[in-house]
Amino acid sequence: MADGGNDLTAADRFTTVFERELVTLRRSRTVWLLGGSFLAAVVGIGLASGANGYVPLVLTLMTPVELLVPVVSAAAGYRAVLADRVRGETSVLRTYPVGSGTYVAGVYCGRLVWVLGVVVASLLAAGATVSVADPPADVLAQYSGLDSPVYYLRFVVLTAVFAAVVLALVVLLSSLVRTDRRGVVAALTFVVVLSFGADLLVLFGVAGGVVGGNALPWYLAMTPASAYRGLVTAYVVAPVAETAVRPAAPVASAVGLGVWFVLSLLAAGVVVWDASPYGRVE
Repeated sequence: MADGGNDLTAADRFTTVFERELVTLRRSRTVWLLGGSFLAAVVGIGLASGANGYVPLVLTLMTPVELLVPVVSAAAGYRAVLADRVRGETSVLRTYPVGSGTYVAGVYCGRLVWVLGVVVASLLAAGATVSVADPPADVLAQYSGLDSPVYYLRFVVLTAVFAAVVLALVVLLSSLVRTDRRGVVAALTFVVVLSFGADLLVLFGVAGGVVGGNALPWYLAMTPASAYRGLVTAYVVAPVAETAVRPAAPVASAVGLGVWFVLSLLAAGVVVWDASPYGRVE
């Protein structure tokens, strides 16, 4: 941290933490390897699909991206706060005039720049694989003959929002765990639960009669992954689909993502300085 103590404004303190995170990520070979792997996977899927349109490419990428984005976010953020705690830097940082909220905001935004850079750049590169030739007749029949890069850009924006929400949850996890081992386990568990567990609970609720058919879109909007899926379906797929598509409630999905985002960062700001319930670092 820079000298100057109380002379630093909140913006200066935020910038200091933010720049430190960028330097940390820039020096990490692991995150660069991960980013390259994500780029290769997304572009490779786009090339292998031979999509003759932007909406068909969205349908091809939606499920893989829904699974890969939590992996990228977890890998980039699971040690965001944990690393400082393990090295003993958290105790030092508490002696500086840096509020917990400023610290969490700086850590989160620094990691977010990298995550969004990887996700957005990879999706835009995949979009460049769309064939410029006229789509075949069966594709036109499925999508009303409508296809535009605007729909793909909507997909990119919604995926970026999903990545931001997931990273906020990961930063909260990083502020709760106290050892590297627990951090890895928490990150892996988080990815599995976010990708599969929440939807399985909803499906079990439907099978058990707890969740009614009319309420299903609202329940699906309650988890980040399904809310993201519902928004993509509502704003990218449904407008051009010939057959009726019933996505999750768009308003509920947007509110759900917003609530997850805000509560995660607020909770991280509350617990990040409080190590007493967990004892010493193991």
